[in-house]
Amino acid sequence: MNIFEEEMKKLLPDGVPIIQVDNLGLLDILVSVTFSAYEAREEVSGVKILNPERNPFIFSWVTTLKQLPIVKELLPPHDKPVGLIRFVRKMSLKSSA
Repeated sequence: MNIFEEEMKKLLPDGVPIIQVDNLGLLDILVSVTFSAYEAREEVSGVKILNPERNPFIFSWVTTLKQLPIVKELLPPHDKPVGLIRFVRKMSLKSSA
C-alpha cells in the first residue's frame, strides 16, 4: 500500500484532481472498485489495509469517492461484501487443508 501511495503521489504531484461526479476518470473508477470495500476486508481479515496516517493520499481519495452519490448508489450494503469475503476465505482455507 505504501508503494502505491508513493507512486500515486509521483503520478499526481498536485494531489488528486477535483473529482467531477459527471465525469469520473478511469483511475477514479479503478480506485473506487479496488478500495471501496476495504473496511469489509479489514473486518474479515483483522488486518488494517488502508491507514489514514500512513496512506493519507489514497485514504482521502477513497473517502471522497465513497461520498459521491453515484458511488453510494452502486456500493452494496457493508454486510454483503463481508459475507462474500468470509465465504471466499472459508472456501480457500477448506481447499488448502
